[in-house]
Amino acid sequence: MEFDLRTCDAAYYFVLNFMNMSPEEYIAELNIICENDFELFMDRNFERIKNVDISDIKVLAFHIVGSLDDCNEIKSTGLMNLQEVLKRKTILASLIKKQDIIFNIDNKIVSYGGREVDIDYEKYRGKYFSYGIDENLKSVAHRLYYDYCVNGFLINDNIFGYTSRIHERPEFLMTLSKIFPEVKSVEDYWIENSVSYRIDFYANLDQIHRFNFELDEHCERPDDDIQVKKWMLTHANERANNALSEQYIYINDDCIIPPHQIISYTRI
Repeated sequence: MEFDLRTCDAAYYFVLNFMNMSPEEYIAELNIICENDFELFMDRNFERIKNVDISDIKVLAFHIVGSLDDCNEIKSTGLMNLQEVLKRKTILASLIKKQDIIFNIDNKIVSYGGREVDIDYEKYRGKYFSYGIDENLKSVAHRLYYDYCVNGFLINDNIFGYTSRIHERPEFLMTLSKIFPEVKSVEDYWIENSVSYRIDFYANLDQIHRFNFELDEHCERPDDDIQVKKWMLTHANERANNALSEQYIYINDDCIIPPHQIISYTRI
């Protein structure tokens, strides 16, 4: 089974498939019997929902990049988290290193011109800084040791309106240039020479952060699988009714999306 929110139609057919209902049966149950109350719909069909096996479900999503090599690096390595990207001999790591900026990820240090700077996020966490070098170091440390996972979108109907212009260059360059002005030239080069791609992929449930499926309200039935199912059905119903236009996906920190899980590369 595939959980797919990328289009309204895909979300609608997910609900039908999940519930094993025909369109007529679904409409009668939801619209007539439950009077469009989706919570009541799920309560009435709780036993049916409980018995659905989601262990092998594929969650479809997409990642947006500005690529300098038509995604050849990603085709070879898959989608890697930021730590892995900086540890390996990648395009991003190489261009940053040319500016004499070297990351020692394991020891939580960045060196520049022979000077070492501590980027251990735990030493910055919870501290308040006025805007300046410490605040910017905190931002870099946060991105490297707290928010470094592969992420993307389950839905985004307006990629080009995303505030940090992720379709032009790696967002990390924007963060890093606030500390090292030399990185601005790398960012400008990337923007000028990159081609924007949408990379569609799938992830298995065990590859996704569980907080991805947290509900706004307290789950009355705290069983983990039930909460995930409820989250999926609720969001699919909203998307099917064109009431949801953006939703993120966060892959587990230590997880790489391998090449065989990438579905397509589309120039945008």
